[in-house]
Amino acid sequence: MKLLTKDKPTNDWLSAEIWKVTKLTSGFLLAMTLQVSAATETKDTKFFLNSNIPLTGNNVARKDLSVSLLTVQKTIKGKVTGTKGEPLPGVNILIKGTKIGVTTDFDGNFTIEVPDSNSILVISFTGFVTKEVSAANASNIQLEEQNQTLNEVVVVGYGTQKKGSTTGAIASVKGSALTTNASANVSNAIAGRMSGVIANNRSGRPGDDSSTLLIRGFNSFGGGTSPLVVVDGIPDRDLNRINPDDIESVTVLKDASAAIYGVRSANGVILVTTKRGKIGKPTIKFDGSYGIQQLTRMDQRVNSWEYMTYYNELNAHKGTTLPYTQSDIDKYKAGNDPNYTSTNWLKEVYRKDAPQANLSLSVNGGNEQVKYFFSGQYLNQDSNLRNSDERYRQFNLRSNIDVNISSNFKVNLDIATRKEDREYPAISIGSIMHETVSMYPFIPAYWKNGLPSSGIANGRNPILMSSSAAGYDKVINLIVNPKIGFDLKLPKITEGLSLNGYAAFDYNVRSEKKFTKPWDAYSYDRTNDSYNNVKNSTSITSVMQDEQITNQNTYFIKLAYDRKFNKHNVNAFVGYEQTTTDKTETYAYRRDLLSDQLDQIFTGSTKGQNATGGAYQDGRESYLGRVAYNYDNKYFAEVSARYNGSFNFPSATRWGLFPAVSAGWKISEESFFNNNVKGIDQLKIRASWGKMGNDDMRSDGQLNQYLFLTRYQLITDQQLYNYFGSDYTLNNSIYLSATPNPNITWEVQDSKNIGFDMAFFNNKLTATFDYFSNKRSDILTARNASVPLYTGLALPKENIGETINRGTDWSVNYADMSHSFKYSIGFNLTYAQSKVLFRDEAANIPEWQKSTGKAIDSWLVYETNGIYRTQADVDNSPHFEGAKPGDIWVKDKDNDGHITTNDKVRIPESATPKIAYGIPIRAEYKGFSIDMLWTGQSQAKQMILPQAQGAIVAPPTWLYNDRYTADNPNSKYPVAFNDSDNRNNIDADFWLRDASFFRLKSLEVSYILPENMLSRFGVLNMRIYAGGTNLFSFDHMKQYNLDPETNNTTGINYPQTRIYRVGVSIEL
Repeated sequence: MKLLTKDKPTNDWLSAEIWKVTKLTSGFLLAMTLQVSAATETKDTKFFLNSNIPLTGNNVARKDLSVSLLTVQKTIKGKVTGTKGEPLPGVNILIKGTKIGVTTDFDGNFTIEVPDSNSILVISFTGFVTKEVSAANASNIQLEEQNQTLNEVVVVGYGTQKKGSTTGAIASVKGSALTTNASANVSNAIAGRMSGVIANNRSGRPGDDSSTLLIRGFNSFGGGTSPLVVVDGIPDRDLNRINPDDIESVTVLKDASAAIYGVRSANGVILVTTKRGKIGKPTIKFDGSYGIQQLTRMDQRVNSWEYMTYYNELNAHKGTTLPYTQSDIDKYKAGNDPNYTSTNWLKEVYRKDAPQANLSLSVNGGNEQVKYFFSGQYLNQDSNLRNSDERYRQFNLRSNIDVNISSNFKVNLDIATRKEDREYPAISIGSIMHETVSMYPFIPAYWKNGLPSSGIANGRNPILMSSSAAGYDKVINLIVNPKIGFDLKLPKITEGLSLNGYAAFDYNVRSEKKFTKPWDAYSYDRTNDSYNNVKNSTSITSVMQDEQITNQNTYFIKLAYDRKFNKHNVNAFVGYEQTTTDKTETYAYRRDLLSDQLDQIFTGSTKGQNATGGAYQDGRESYLGRVAYNYDNKYFAEVSARYNGSFNFPSATRWGLFPAVSAGWKISEESFFNNNVKGIDQLKIRASWGKMGNDDMRSDGQLNQYLFLTRYQLITDQQLYNYFGSDYTLNNSIYLSATPNPNITWEVQDSKNIGFDMAFFNNKLTATFDYFSNKRSDILTARNASVPLYTGLALPKENIGETINRGTDWSVNYADMSHSFKYSIGFNLTYAQSKVLFRDEAANIPEWQKSTGKAIDSWLVYETNGIYRTQADVDNSPHFEGAKPGDIWVKDKDNDGHITTNDKVRIPESATPKIAYGIPIRAEYKGFSIDMLWTGQSQAKQMILPQAQGAIVAPPTWLYNDRYTADNPNSKYPVAFNDSDNRNNIDADFWLRDASFFRLKSLEVSYILPENMLSRFGVLNMRIYAGGTNLFSFDHMKQYNLDPETNNTTGINYPQTRIYRVGVSIEL
């Protein structure tokens, strides 16, 4: 055979089509004519076959090729899959010792020709451990995921970096970890997943079950404390209601790395990245689950005869007439008369189980030109209120499309829409719960004939109050978030230069309609054996309609440069961002409708009507930039700055510069370390400093904007109408609502951080440690020392407050994914201790009550010595007027011989934990997997004072069973009391309890069906799973039937919930 190819390297013609189509069918010697240089004729032929020496045609030599070199080619076909059995497209497959290789197709399949079946194939793919297999065993190859915690790419402000090269305190979690939580609320799913994040879920109410998030604890007492949420680059998008299946990753910027966000960075930044399309044929994924919601703790209240006994003791202690006879108590205690029974009102109002359904569908795929990700979600959560129509429904749609116009120009078009439907009772949950715990247990929920009872008074039966009999409150929230962006590479100017940007137009319409009406309830006259309709007189027919429309536009553009020069790596950008927000509100109210069957506002009376509204504008403009440099992946430095203007402040103080610097040293890359230290794969030390801002003036829950202007407000409170007119006739009037301060500006935080990143045992064990110090200054607060509150005068707020918050956060993770049994276990912890450095406090406030020097949200309570056991205890100590044995013994802090409010003490503890931690655990074996997350908190106090709701509250069983009586003088709790008792119903350390807990936050057990079982049906992957969230807890609050996470001091909030669910995930 003679090859006439000229002026080509040998490797080129060996891979050419003529070589591919020429099949060697026997093993005998073949002759080839090779054109070689005379000077190299003596070289062995194998040298030329594996070299790139061009053939010049100067001389011709005839060489014989040995049988060992040219043998019969063998065709190998196989498939490459991931750890979950999913096909992997684009995997590199190379014959070991050569440059001959192929890549897998969209389905993970490949075909390669090898010299013989003993050839070794090297299989490599980003994110997976490189594997070598014999060609004879290459039909099914499964790659193991690589533990690359320090080398994975993480999202940072306006870009991405390898985690091993970051110099800031950054934590991240993959979206796949969040989906193992049965809660559909993302804020609940991230709890315990990352160090630096303190998350507390205060309520399990459908549609209102979000966790309170703090990054490294409290830093301010005058402004907002919530972190900034940025979704796909756009600020202020909602974290809670994103479909967890849409999330690629969540990253938290905890230190000066957040300073690139300027006046909104001081409370930390949460970056959410949603999924995008990947090259490959369309993959359709369906996930469906059904769950049951249950209350984690249900309060237990006394029965009828216990209630009567308790209130007889209460009146005896006060020296008043006993309300219940012993004969009545005995009848209820006997329980054999149907007219003398007990009602457990909590069980009548709440049901044990409430369903939850969550359905999600996505399509992912694309090619070199277009990649796409489409998804949809339907969520339905019913309420645990037994007779209520309360529920929450959510519809999510998302489309992320990337189009490569050319090799240097890419366009992306994203749109996310969501509709939230909330159906609530017309009566607030606080009022419903107040009536529930206040109800006499001897009043039945329903009379013998089925009619609902009238409650304590005015027909306020909580069963009816929570039902449609009292009306409804419907809220519809529609969100549309489109975004268009581009990425233009500029290699003709210089390699690594690019221009990119985006524009987003967020639109939100919130519509609420609340319809109230009186309801029918019945009292029972035992004497005449008759029932009387006690139509609720405290509720009227009325309709309220409120509509809020919000438009937020965000524009961003940046010029970026990313280049490597030998060992020098430079990444830099300069950018411009502008955000504007416009909000309008229209409110209408009418009462006294023509009929309680007509829920339309036009049927109401014009008397007492209210038609009002509001408008709000906000805006920020920024110039920003960052330069990141590293030398030889060993020495790192980063500088960033943002020149930021905020619409919230006057022009003279509107603009500010927020710089940040950080540096890192990867000691493990030094030769002196590598040569002398064994077992440590990576060791990096890093430090950062930054100036960060906070322009969120919402310490009271309202946006206190325009504090630099004199403001007037229209009186719209309906309760004030009668003061200015009669018969609910509205008389317009205005009043001065704020005194201006023309010099206000944002809060400023000086943030310092030093940290270490380490890896051991071939990167199986990783650890991160950070120490931080955040000093917040220019906090808006009033000069209370200059003008005390009792004068009735109010000075404008000024930037004079100061706090400091110090602590540590660290995480450790061990993962072994190299065997059939794969597992990982982690531990993350955050410790944060805040302290008020300056708060202008009135001079007449005792030193022990001042905030300065204490935690920002510390408790202010009386210190106690337990309970007065004898009259001598009372007589020999200062006490409240009228104190008797059985009352709480309060310390006389100021030693003036009297107990007054001056004796209250501000203690170190608060309801916010100083320590929060999480322990994520995962294990896999032959298709089976288990994911669990333990979370906990420590150094927090919760108030268990049970009587804060009202004078006739039924006491909880724990209080009743160990109360002070003549027969129980050594009791744990005081004598019977109600809310008007100023000796026992007080904020005191007597009622504070340790709110620490260790909780199984989430658990999921799953099984992936074998591929050979699914392939015949065209199914790529099928996973079935079962699990739950908030399954059980070890804590000190169980004896009080309170959940330590809710901080429910009065017992009138919607309780925390646990969820059990089963589901299936299918990929086609």
